[in-house]
This record gives sequence, structure tokens and C-alpha cells, in this order.
Amino acid sequence: MRKFNSFEKYLESTYYNEIFQAIKNYMWSHKNSLGLYSYVVLDMSYIELDDIHVKSVSFHQSDGNLLEFNASVQADIILKGLGTRDYEADTQEVWFSVIFTGYLLNGLNMVTIKSVDQYSRDKFNAEDSLSKFLIPYLYSKDLDSEATKFLEKYYRKALKTPMPINMEELLENMCLEMRYAPLPENIFGMTYFNEADVEVCDALKKNIHQEHIEAGTILINPMIFFMRNVGSRNNTIVHECVHWDRHSNFFELQKLLNDDFSHISCEIVEKYDSKTSGIDDALKWMEWQANALTPHILMPSETTKIKFKEILSDVRRAYPGTRTAVIAEFAVQSLADFFNVSVVSAKIRLAELGFDLVEGTSVYVDGKYYPPYLFKMGSLKKDQTYIIDAKNAVIETTFNRELGELAHSGAIIYANGMYCINDEKYVTRSDVGTPILTDYALEHVDECCLAFDRQMRVSNKYDDSYYRVCFLCRDIKSDNIVEATYDKNYKNNQDVAERAEEIRKSKALLQESIKIQKETAGLEFYECLAYHMTRKGITVEQLSERSGLSTRAVGDYHRMDKNIQLPAVLALCIGLNLKPEYCYSLIEKAGYSLKATEEHMVYRFLIDNHTDENLESWNKTLADFGIEQKLPDNRKRDN
Repeated sequence: MRKFNSFEKYLESTYYNEIFQAIKNYMWSHKNSLGLYSYVVLDMSYIELDDIHVKSVSFHQSDGNLLEFNASVQADIILKGLGTRDYEADTQEVWFSVIFTGYLLNGLNMVTIKSVDQYSRDKFNAEDSLSKFLIPYLYSKDLDSEATKFLEKYYRKALKTPMPINMEELLENMCLEMRYAPLPENIFGMTYFNEADVEVCDALKKNIHQEHIEAGTILINPMIFFMRNVGSRNNTIVHECVHWDRHSNFFELQKLLNDDFSHISCEIVEKYDSKTSGIDDALKWMEWQANALTPHILMPSETTKIKFKEILSDVRRAYPGTRTAVIAEFAVQSLADFFNVSVVSAKIRLAELGFDLVEGTSVYVDGKYYPPYLFKMGSLKKDQTYIIDAKNAVIETTFNRELGELAHSGAIIYANGMYCINDEKYVTRSDVGTPILTDYALEHVDECCLAFDRQMRVSNKYDDSYYRVCFLCRDIKSDNIVEATYDKNYKNNQDVAERAEEIRKSKALLQESIKIQKETAGLEFYECLAYHMTRKGITVEQLSERSGLSTRAVGDYHRMDKNIQLPAVLALCIGLNLKPEYCYSLIEKAGYSLKATEEHMVYRFLIDNHTDENLESWNKTLADFGIEQKLPDNRKRDN
């Protein structure tokens, strides 16, 4: 039974004699150029190889299972000859590069030492080199070229003409089998590198039975497909095909180092200590490669560009006069249908290929879709977005002073998942009073909306356990969170903020606001409430109906200085449809100030953006944020 914790240990143990002899032969034929010296032996007459140690190995994949690898070997050499007083001996370390070839398939076979030379960093060609776990290197800039290599091997016609990849044909070209199997719900697919007995089923997960499968079999979960929100069945299949094409040597290496296992299983991987072996990092690296290459294979660069331009032209002719952003959304959907991928996957791929107009398509925020939007090319930096979800909006307006001031003043307003200049040119109201962007704004988002820096955080429910599964599966239940941060120094944001302030200041409403603030400055809460009721022509009965408070309570609040709870103050603000600055004034006169608590942050968000809505919509928003406190409805007690 052999067990080695590294390929270096395996190589030294298995081929010690061959390496020893090869270095010994080199020494005798190059003894004058080895640079040997000693302060003890002054006149060397004899050298002898005493021991060798394989310190590191770098790999190079030549063809298929043929590997070329370069072992860096430390040799302990004994020097003998005359010294200052007598015949002396000394020891010196010399490093050598020993280049091997061998076939890695069901073990390492036909191993040959090609050459020996003194060690040099430049001796080994970096092209097509592999990691110490025999994983090919892959960089983002090379994804398209590597996808092209894959297709040239297995599906060349997809590089010549735009077409969807036929999965059955691809599997046949790669000599792979695909079966459906009742896999755990968190697993999309499995690739078997060794034969095994497994449970399989049909596409409906019926007729489950056990079968013996051969190496090169892909199992697919018929109910759940790879990356649910990005891909589909095709993503899963191609993902597993990439593993088979690029990562077979990794599994062969694990078998070589641990031959008491007849097939690859989870236990093999989990026996490694990630802190010392790096196995977990290797698995994550393989997973990234498969994830990254899959969309590039399904939608090759050049043919995807050709097809998308063709679709765009067709849609424009079919829908003359339609907004450009709507045209783009139709085109993305059509492209996704053509290549048999998800809409989101098509959108991401097109963005990678430089089609900025797709950024504003398929906008899904806070559980609902918004109309597509458009912005000028180059107005967004990498990792920026105009979209910010409601929770991030609450946080940013609370803790970012500049953004908070813009929102509280009414210069900007939250609409369509964006912060936009609060002007009728850009913002209108829905039937229920919710701010929405105008058609003009949707086609000129860069002109009127603020950009946010975004950062993706991925929190895995299963604590990344799927990385420790030998079949390289993917967990679909990960919680993806996009953090959006306002950058006041971004030039486009400065321009939008300045224009928003200019528009706000130029409006006649500003003068009215100043007048009202002056007239209410010295008033008590009940006096200020009465002032706004008179100003807006609202009776006690009407305010009761709008606020959910009893007529008795409303009458008391506007006639006398009576203690009032903060939710009741907010209910009165809703009933009066007060502008944000008047709401904050009334809250202050009631003896309250909104603090940086979760509940108060949501109150600020509602005041800044939703004062034209009703009590019911406010309570729904509070519930959506998990705030148990509801605004009051005391009318039932008014008897």
C-alpha cells in the first residue's frame, strides 16, 4: 500500500536509483564545469555522489496523457583530495534539473529521463505548464482562446457559423456518456473518472435503479440544473465536459499517490489537510475554470457577435419607434433562445463582449422586474451599476452624508431601483403614487441617475462543502449579496448631483418651502399640525381616514399640546402627504429624532421617497424589511 503526500515524495521513492544514476553520469562527464570548490580539499582528485533529494517538480503537458516534468534535485556530492595537511574529504550541495516524460493513465507509465542539467529557472518552458496538482493554468484574458481550443477539438463547426451546441453530439465527440441520476438537491452534475456502481433514473426522476457505469460518464440531476440563476441543463453538461477535458490528470495524480483506493471518492479529498496540501484551493481553481469557460464555449466570441448584431437589426426593423433599451432586451432574449442558454447568461456574455447596451436589460430588483434602461457607452466604470436595492439604499442614505443630504432635500429620488434627479423630466408617478422613471430617463440614465460601486459577496449555506466533493459539484443555494456604495468623487456622480441641486433650487416650490418653514419655526407640535391641516384644507375627519388614527385622537393632537407616539406622528405625515422637510420638522416638534437604528433607517427611506403613498403601502414596506412596528389604526376604538 502506497501513500504519498506529494508527487516529489512519490518520484524520489519510486525512481531513486534512476535519478541517482542519471545525475552520477552527468557529474562524471561534466566534473570540470560543475563549479565545485572546498576550503578543506585544495586539490580535488575524486568526486562521489552520496545522496539525492527531489525538492520540487514542475509539469508540462505535451499530448493527451503524455506528461513532461522537470524535477529540481538536490545532490550531496563528496569531494576528496589533498588538503593543507593530509588527504581530506568534504561535502557540497549541487542542484540539478532532471527532465522526465511519462504517461499518466492508471498510474505513471513508460517513464523516461530525457536529460540532466545543472539547475536553472529558465530551463523549463512555461507554455502549457501545469500546477503541482496537474491543473492547467487559465487566466481571464485567455478564456476566449481556451474556449476556442475546446471547440476546435470537439465541436469545430460552432466556430464557423452561429449555432447552438447540440449536447448529445458534443458528448459523442468527447466519447462521454450522460445519464440522469437522483442526485442530492445541492448537486447539479457529477463526472466519474473511474467506473462505479451508481443509481440512475429517467428525466422525471422515476424508475430509479442501480447500474455499473464506465469512466467518462456524466450524471445530471434532472430536477435542478447548474447555476440556477445563470444557466440551464446545457451549462451543467458543458461544465462537466470542461472538467473531463482539463482535469482528468488531477484525479489520475490522486490515484497515483494513494493506491489503496479503487476509485475516486469524497474521502480521498477530505483526508488532505487544506492548510498543508492545498487540495481545497486546487478544487476551487478547477471549479472556477469550469464556471468561467462554460459560457464562452456555449457562446463563442465571434459567432455570438455576428448573431447578436443580426438579431438587433431584425428587432429594430420589426419594432420601429421602440425605445432602444426595449429593443436590446428583446434581442438578448432572442439570443438566449437561439443558443439555448438563460437570459442572464446571454446578458453577461454580451457585456463581456463589449455590448454596453445590454447592461440595462432584464433588471430584477427587490423581487420584481423593472423596464429596461440605456446609458451612454463609457459612463460606467468596471464594477459600477446604476441599480441599488432598497436595503442598500436605506444604508447608504443613512451613513453616506452626501447621498443622504441629496435624498433628504428632495434633489434626488429613488425610482426603478435607481437614485434619479427629482424632476418631472425624469420622474413621474404610477397609479398608486410610486416614483417611476419617464421614458426619456430610461433612455438617458447616465444623464439623470447616480452610479454606485458594487461588490459581490458570496455566502455559501453549506460552508463551501461542495468544494470537498470529488465530483466537483455546485451548490445552488448560495446567498449572493451585492453591496452598492456611493462614490461622491466619481465625475459622473458629481455632474448629476450638481444638476439635481440646481433643479431643486430653481423650482418655485423652494420658495414656498422657505415660507412655510419660517411660518412654522416657532410653533408647537399641535400648532404646526393645525397649520398644515389648514394649509392643505384637510378636516379632522379626512385626516382620520387618511392616517388610520381616530377622529378623537386627531382632534386632540391639533388642538392641544398632548404627548404623541412616533408612529402616530408618521401616520399624520402620511395622512397630510407632507414633503420630507415638513415631516422631519413635525417629528422634531413632537420631541423625536430619527437615529441610526434599523427601524428609523427605514422610516427615513419612506419619508424621503414615499410620502405620496398611503398607510397600507407604508406598512407593507415595513413588513418587507422585517419591522414589526406597524403604523397605528385606532379608528375601531373611536366610538
